[in-house]
Amino acid sequence: MRIRISGIDTTIADQKRAYAEYRVFRAIAPYEPQVGAVDVVVGRKSTAHRQFLCTVTVDLGRSGHIKTQARAVHPSAAIDRAADRTAWLIGRRIGRNSL
Repeated sequence: MRIRISGIDTTIADQKRAYAEYRVFRAIAPYEPQVGAVDVVVGRKSTAHRQFLCTVTVDLGRSGHIKTQARAVHPSAAIDRAADRTAWLIGRRIGRNSL
């Protein structure tokens, strides 16, 4: 499984990059055999709202793709929400019986 972390309109510090990689991996680790690649993009939703947006796109091979987004005031909170939603969506898409 390959996890790529990037930022839009913001630079992601090494600490946030490592946190995002860890958090997303931990959330989807039970589904690792089905996951090909994961792209995580963190950026500000808009400067006026002061919210961060985290978008996670997962390639599930034959099962297709999953894309989810989460917003929060702090980038770590947006990452947490997006990671949890991603794990939930993968579980629904491939089914928990295939683990």
